[in-house]
Amino acid sequence: MDPKNNSLNDSNNDVAINISPKIDEVDRPHLVDLKNTPKSIVPESLKNVPLIYPSVSYLIYFKRTLQNLFLTLLFDWTNIVTSPLNFLLTFVFFPLVAIILFLLEIVLRFISYMKWDVNDDESVIQSWSRLLSSRPERIVENLRLGIKALDELPSSPESKFRKGFNLNRVQFLLYLSTILQERDEKKVTEAYRMISNLEKSLKDNKKPDDLQKIQQIYDILKESEIGIHKQLEEFNIKFTSLSELNTLGGPYAGMFWSDEGNFIVIALKGTTPTSFNDWLTNATFQRMDARSYLFGEVHEGFYIQLFPADEYESARVDRRCPASRIIDAVRIKSESIRTSNMEKNNTTPEDTPLVNVYVTGHSLGGALATLLFSRLLKSSQSLGTHCLLRDGTAFASPSIGDSDFSAEFSSINNKHSDSLSEISSINNKPFDEYKTLWRIVCDNDIVPRVPIGHHHPKLQRYAKKVHIMNYFHVGNEVRFYQDGSTPSSMNNIFTDDKELIFIEKGLSWKDWRSLFGLYDPFDYTKHDKKATFDSKLDDKLYSYEKFLIGPLSPFRNHMSHRYFAALEKSREFFDNNNGDLKEKNISEENVV
Repeated sequence: MDPKNNSLNDSNNDVAINISPKIDEVDRPHLVDLKNTPKSIVPESLKNVPLIYPSVSYLIYFKRTLQNLFLTLLFDWTNIVTSPLNFLLTFVFFPLVAIILFLLEIVLRFISYMKWDVNDDESVIQSWSRLLSSRPERIVENLRLGIKALDELPSSPESKFRKGFNLNRVQFLLYLSTILQERDEKKVTEAYRMISNLEKSLKDNKKPDDLQKIQQIYDILKESEIGIHKQLEEFNIKFTSLSELNTLGGPYAGMFWSDEGNFIVIALKGTTPTSFNDWLTNATFQRMDARSYLFGEVHEGFYIQLFPADEYESARVDRRCPASRIIDAVRIKSESIRTSNMEKNNTTPEDTPLVNVYVTGHSLGGALATLLFSRLLKSSQSLGTHCLLRDGTAFASPSIGDSDFSAEFSSINNKHSDSLSEISSINNKPFDEYKTLWRIVCDNDIVPRVPIGHHHPKLQRYAKKVHIMNYFHVGNEVRFYQDGSTPSSMNNIFTDDKELIFIEKGLSWKDWRSLFGLYDPFDYTKHDKKATFDSKLDDKLYSYEKFLIGPLSPFRNHMSHRYFAALEKSREFFDNNNGDLKEKNISEENVV
């Protein structure tokens, strides 16, 4: 799609729908994306039936699970002999997940019926402020500092970065990831139906007033974003939706920017806790070949949200995918921001800084953010000449790819190295290059430990390509704790050490326990320093949190407000600039 063309055709075979010149160029990719969003398999007549619609979605998922098991047995029947453990896990794990999802559907229905997921239309800041005894303005002040940090470089003398990491910036990105939940999805569905009906009328050789219709659709889409805009008013940040990610009512991509700043944030909405369809996406554990757009194999449920589902679609050069339309919009807006800055400051292109581009998301959004960040690393020229890819920040992200994906990610990230920098990340990439994928984990959050994979470095060498547990994390993990302990990080952000060094030793019992994916590099770190924090940070914001205690606390620590609490509890370490803080000691169990 050429964004300057006044039509919604995204393919040579598409029906052209004219666009009103009043619609901003940066909003046109979303209209194109909405027009090309695949129709749901579930009949329209069933979508308004609350009990039947989720059940139909579950049956479709169950059918795909059975199909996957049958094809696995058909094309790799020798697996029974060559990899008996993998065969057993495949034919136990997938059916078990299907049963768990059936029970989850019942639980989610009950929670929605009891309205335990409703928080009286509070804004995110109002909700978060209930976790602090001090004035709510404190949160706003820290978020403003986070906005300022988006324009700063880690090497800037006035910046408060610790080896490229800035707490206020991360907290602001968490805020943006959270307010994506405020969009009115019913309005988006209404707009989708209108644009589908318009396209059908044009195919039937009818001549509706498409300019007027498209303007109405555009107005409805803007109405759907009112809840988000309200939460941004005091920050003077603007927002627009970018893509529905091949589905309606689930994850989507949006873009934040400021006319006063020099940044763009691509944010991807995560799992809605009571959305059964989002959980089905998370549970599509099968991997698929991602080499057309990324590398290796990645989680199928995540991949098809951004890229074509098969090689046939990938080979059609006239066909666009959500990731392409997201990049189109970023390229348009970055050119607009930089041109405006040149005119405002009366500078030449050589003297005008490039626009900083960040990618972020929470939970499912964190996984999608990692995939999109990987795509931008692989094809950085696609962003154009007016912007610079900066950090990716993934909150609560599950692992998304196999060993090949992990290795290729590290390799391609190394190609962006700046040989003049002496500060390097876990994959030996200098921080002055400004391209770090930060993977933020809240204490014992369960989601970063799934899908089940060989997360332990010692076990990676034994993972076979086809193994169901062939899942690995990428990026630089920073783990925050609910007891106020010093945050853990792979590059030791509180010391002068360049990175956490692993020394090869034999397999211990705790190493064997990690075989089934319950391993994290910081599970057994010793907490030698703890911050003092507001006790209200442990309060519960939702009624159902009272059930998520003890063994269920990993589920509670997945919530975005728990991430806010963990970040806030660590503030003492980041605000203290006396240099006396030391990274917590690493126990022998962590030496690998």
